[in-house]
Amino acid sequence: MKKKHSPALTTAHKDLRLSWAKDHMIWNNEWHKVVWSDEKKFNLDGPDGFSYYWHDLRKEEEIFSTRPLGGGSVMIWASFGWGGKSSICFVDGRMNAKGYQEVLKKHLIDIGSCMGGSDWIFQQDNAPIHRAKVNLAWFKSKKINVLPWPSLSPDLNPIENLWGILARKVYAG
Repeated sequence: MKKKHSPALTTAHKDLRLSWAKDHMIWNNEWHKVVWSDEKKFNLDGPDGFSYYWHDLRKEEEIFSTRPLGGGSVMIWASFGWGGKSSICFVDGRMNAKGYQEVLKKHLIDIGSCMGGSDWIFQQDNAPIHRAKVNLAWFKSKKINVLPWPSLSPDLNPIENLWGILARKVYAG
């Protein structure tokens, strides 16, 4: 059994989420223009987050290994929109702001209009590498509209559903 984690939302976060929802409540075909994106890390020795489990008290308790030095991981980035999807980008090492920009140049810039139309809108969360000045300037120089995003709101991004399906398949055995 896996513990469910959710971000600790302050009153300010909740107010911003509500405001964002009200601002976008009237959107209809505008959602067809959005290109949704995110990164996902997969640990090579199994998923994170398992902290307790059910067991038969009449049987000996199971022992679980830990990850003292790290078991390795794979980081991917992807995006999709109404009209299609990007290729999956395998990220080498930890991603920084410049590396993120390189991913976007290689896997997004040429196909954004295919996924979201000529006036497509790019969605990203508020990770520091996404909000770095170098990337905000790059979006502006490329005339890419970025969807304002409320902090601590991964549940609003439909790509999280894709990551959930993919994680279940990856870790199924």
